[in-house]
Amino acid sequence: MMNTQISKEKWPLLKAELQKTWEDISSEELEMTHGSIKSIYGLVQQKCGLHEEEVKGVLTSLLKKYGPDKKKH
Repeated sequence: MMNTQISKEKWPLLKAELQKTWEDISSEELEMTHGSIKSIYGLVQQKCGLHEEEVKGVLTSLLKKYGPDKKKH
């Protein structure tokens, strides 16, 4: 999974969508990812026990809608 960061403006919208999609994940757990796609991906796999491709497909779809920002080094 790519290592990108969601912009602060888009993060609340994406977080709400993630919680609708995966109800087992709390707002606090999502906040601990700091909007990192890689961290969100790992959290979803761990908490929901989903296969890699399933998580990747849903995240890719959501990212098309909320467009991640490139992580600055």
